[in-house]
Amino acid sequence: MDGSNSSQSSIWTTDLSPQAFFRDKVLDAQSRQGIQLTENVEFYIVNLLCDYLRVDDSRMSDECLALILKKALESPRGEQIFLYKKLADTALYFSGFFQEYFNRKCFDIKYYVTMGEGAYEQLAHLMKKRTASEAAMSEIYGEMASSFGTAVDIITDVSESTAGFESHRSTLSLYDAWLSTSSKKLARDLNKRGVNPVRVSKKAVQ
Repeated sequence: MDGSNSSQSSIWTTDLSPQAFFRDKVLDAQSRQGIQLTENVEFYIVNLLCDYLRVDDSRMSDECLALILKKALESPRGEQIFLYKKLADTALYFSGFFQEYFNRKCFDIKYYVTMGEGAYEQLAHLMKKRTASEAAMSEIYGEMASSFGTAVDIITDVSESTAGFESHRSTLSLYDAWLSTSSKKLARDLNKRGVNPVRVSKKAVQ
């Protein structure tokens, strides 16, 4: 590759595979955030990013998570696994990659985080004590549920590093997302802008 064009390199021009590209980004994000993911969570996030790289616009729909949950609750076990995974992965990806998206909605990011955590927990329960391969996936889904907030921070960091998104976010948007998630990453981003985020007790406001 011509060195003169190195500053314009991207996932479309790099010689790295998508898996290698996103693993590097996830490792860099962990370093910046002072976070150490488990091997399972790191592996899952990398593959999630690769999967969504191949998703076309028709699949990036704004389907209500509550409707996916309703379908899952009414479905047999095999379909439940598919639907809960769809719900959890969608919630995680949108929570990390499209936080500005919530500014245009009547619900906030906390709704997506709660739905995502719950869906991964259900997956862990559904696949527990089954075959050896399902038991292994149950462990991964359990880790994803317990690490959901951290995974969101990592994906947000990857989004910013690949799209230059951070510079376009308003301080109010960052603060609003922090109120909903208590994200350590968002708190650090606000600190960089001279804002020390604090929660005000509703009881103190009369």
